Amino acid sequence: MNLLDYTIQTGFLPQLKCEGLADAVERLVATLVEAGDVTDAADLVHEVMRREAEGSTAVGGGLVIPHARFAQVSSVRIAVASLATPLELAASDDQPVDLIILLVGPAGDPRQMLRVLARLARLVRHRSFLDGLRNCNTAKELRQAFAQAEQA
Repeated sequence: MNLLDYTIQTGFLPQLKCEGLADAVERLVATLVEAGDVTDAADLVHEVMRREAEGSTAVGGGLVIPHARFAQVSSVRIAVASLATPLELAASDDQPVDLIILLVGPAGDPRQMLRVLARLARLVRHRSFLDGLRNCNTAKELRQAFAQAEQA
């Protein structure tokens, strides 16, 4: 499974300046709307944040993986952002969050999304992967870091 297959060219936002997690999620969802993968941005953002309110998806190491299944999404999609200023979110290690990997998938078929989430979970355990994403200043670099880690 190649996680890059679930991304779009414009779905990488390096050094994003945002007011909070909801703002960052809105910006990441906007990339999916621009690509034609999502038609109702507001409803998707609401669903992601509703899911986040049920329990933080900050997994530690400065990473949060907000995710949701959504009826208007036809296939699993990933969008990635590094943050210019870390966010204080509830994480198991109390480390501020400076990386966001948004994961969305179709409401009717959770299997593929769970496979992608499991692959992401294995990948993010490697500190070098997260540090590689943090060190990117352009969308191209961020996409390449994501792709390189996936190939390693």
